[in-house]
Amino acid sequence: MLKVNFEKSRNLLSKKYPRMLATKKFEDLPHPDTLNVFFGNMMQLRKERIKFFVKQKKEIGNIYRIKVPTRKVVVLTDPDWIKYVLVDNNKNYTKSFAYDSIRLFLGNGLLTSEGEFWKRQRRLTQPAFHKEKLALMFQNMVEQTEKCIQNLEKYADTDQSVNLSKELYKLTLDIVNSTLFYSEIDNTTDAIYKLVSEGSEYITKRIDNPLQLPNWVPTPHNIKESRVLHSMDKLFFSIIERRRKQKEQHQDLLSMLMEARDEETGEVMSNKQLRDEILTIFVAGHETTQIALGWTFFLLTQNPDKTKILTDEIKNTLNGETPTPQNIRGLHYLKQVVDESMRCFPPAWIMGRRTIEKDVIDGYEIPTYTNVIMPIYVVHHDESVWDDPFDFIPERFNIQNIKEKHKYSYFPFGGGPRLCIGNNFAIQEMQVCLAMILQKFNIEVDENFVPELDPLVTLRPKYPIYAKVWKRV
Repeated sequence: MLKVNFEKSRNLLSKKYPRMLATKKFEDLPHPDTLNVFFGNMMQLRKERIKFFVKQKKEIGNIYRIKVPTRKVVVLTDPDWIKYVLVDNNKNYTKSFAYDSIRLFLGNGLLTSEGEFWKRQRRLTQPAFHKEKLALMFQNMVEQTEKCIQNLEKYADTDQSVNLSKELYKLTLDIVNSTLFYSEIDNTTDAIYKLVSEGSEYITKRIDNPLQLPNWVPTPHNIKESRVLHSMDKLFFSIIERRRKQKEQHQDLLSMLMEARDEETGEVMSNKQLRDEILTIFVAGHETTQIALGWTFFLLTQNPDKTKILTDEIKNTLNGETPTPQNIRGLHYLKQVVDESMRCFPPAWIMGRRTIEKDVIDGYEIPTYTNVIMPIYVVHHDESVWDDPFDFIPERFNIQNIKEKHKYSYFPFGGGPRLCIGNNFAIQEMQVCLAMILQKFNIEVDENFVPELDPLVTLRPKYPIYAKVWKRV
């Protein structure tokens, strides 16, 4: 395991971050009141989630600890400290306790792996997300969005509400499925959807319960969880094995990953490594985008003046043509809309790290094996950083305005060496879907939709989003 020289780190901090020298102990950190001696703040966290973090930001400030059984937990909401953890001293941090639960489901893929193994997998995977590869995936995004548009045609001008959440879920599911393993799409979509949904529920339950019994204990929960994991392995390994036996080439991510070789050793990924990586890409790459698109349509409905600016740009730039990797770059306001939507409703609303060796943050000594939690949603709505943070203002992200902001006042894809490898893929996907759908239709989210948050692993709306569809004249 990586070792960090604490004294050397302390000397470095004294020069670069003088306010970060340890003058207080971990126990001196302020903390919220606890309602239960044994469970600490755990029950409040399970019940309130985002509201809990928003409240503590207002009442306590930018750094505090929370009491959770069996764990040390610190919460940070200051962009400077977040940058310190994710970038400046990132070598002293691994993924937090939540990723232990995610790892059980996703395996040792890019999201959950650590150290030299992660570096190797990043080297092998990175070429699949280079710009030239994204250009190849672009046409697939267009084709799948065209299918979604054909489906929405059935509801257009009928005054009948469509379950927009469901349509967007199918769209993003089909995009990531066909991008990962093109020839398998018709055979795998429904099965993977069911297994991923069940797996996500088990992950959330594990994160919520720090007193989880070991996997080998035959509780009803563990037995059901084991069944889902076995089914997931069987499905993905069968896809990989079939692909290995085929001789034809496919322009999909699975083929790219299977052909990738380590520059230093010449090794390729094993079936287990392939399973972990494609499952990680699948899970991380479809639900988050679907959620972001749903919230974007809601925000546009609430802000018709912004919608008009966007649709005028789409009309004038594309001139009725299908988006291409070239002309979509001219949709500058569309990019601002995407960024502002993810500021308002970041799909990954919270992230965490865990100390390898003790550290110092804002004068407090942070012990070894402490979980450092960074609630992205809270930072994105910080009134000291963002004017009118709960308003939808895409212009915040024009070139002039955004360069005045701290880089880590907005970080929907994380940051530092562990920046999400699929960030450009996700942004491109959102741009294609929004441009094509808004080019054809006016989407009006039902006025009785309640934008209540359901913050599990991702920031879902608690209720499905229904909308009416009108053809553009």
